[in-house]
Amino acid sequence: MKTKTASIEQYIISRINSGEFPPDSRIPSQFKLMQQFNCSRIIVQRALKHLSDAGFLQSSRGSGTFVRRGPYGNTLKELVIVSEFAENSPVYPFSGFLFNLNIPDIPIRWVNKQFLSRTSERFFVPGQAVIWVLPAESQIMLMDQLCQRGIPQLLINRDYGNFNSICTDHRASIAEGLPQLLRDGEKEVAVITPSPSTKIPYMADRLLAFYEECFRIGATIPPGWLIKQDSDDIKELNSKVEKLFSSKHFPRKIFLPHERFLTGFILCATRLNLTLGKDYEVLVFAQKQLMPPDAGLFMLHQPMEGFRDGVEEFVKRTAAGSRGPFQLRLKAVLVNGE
Repeated sequence: MKTKTASIEQYIISRINSGEFPPDSRIPSQFKLMQQFNCSRIIVQRALKHLSDAGFLQSSRGSGTFVRRGPYGNTLKELVIVSEFAENSPVYPFSGFLFNLNIPDIPIRWVNKQFLSRTSERFFVPGQAVIWVLPAESQIMLMDQLCQRGIPQLLINRDYGNFNSICTDHRASIAEGLPQLLRDGEKEVAVITPSPSTKIPYMADRLLAFYEECFRIGATIPPGWLIKQDSDDIKELNSKVEKLFSSKHFPRKIFLPHERFLTGFILCATRLNLTLGKDYEVLVFAQKQLMPPDAGLFMLHQPMEGFRDGVEEFVKRTAAGSRGPFQLRLKAVLVNGE
């Protein structure tokens, strides 16, 4: 549920945007708002202060509160970054590049997303812009509420609906990486992948991009070469890898759309006396460099510098008053040891 403060803010903003409260018009009195929303004067005053700080309203002592002339909400007073800070979290590498943002005139506040819930809109007020680092689908309702209150938001590596976002371009990335993996003319590829889920919502798009690129260049996935692995059980992974390499016609090219299985896969192949770069090669999507570049290992790294530059551009546009859509797609950085 929305707080009373947020409900009042949304009510006033929606009527400003619809023209019901035109510029220079007086909004309902504090007493009327108290009656309408069944709340205290303190809550009404808090909502009006938030909207005044954000540039929607201005008060005149003894006369009431009036709608300012637009554009509205252009004053960016604070950047709020919603993220996680545990180093073992998949969010952490994306938080790291935000530590060095070049936006000296705007204060930054960090909020740990583990403490947020759908009713946590009280953490946010007009006059802020919010950066969501790998937000979960469960936070979409809160993001919708903030959008209705006129709070600019940017999603990092998540693409939900019409929200502003900066994401990895899976199609462009795989279109560069897969031909490199198959540069010697080989057309058969094995895949070891987790199933798409709400925890990894990008996986469906990443796999679709891989299948489309296979179709485009004529690559195939032979029967039995598509391995689904959803757990981190190393014994289960070893069993599947051993079965994959048990026949004489075993895969020489392997695609890992998620980095979590790379180390276990290579260790298992080594126990089977298979050498990376000689007996097989791997293309893997990774947030960061997992190991030193090696022959036969192609890593698609998340373009962290591009994410940082994109965030800075979004903040500059927002501070300048732009509220237009902001969609940025970045190709991963292909790294190999050859």
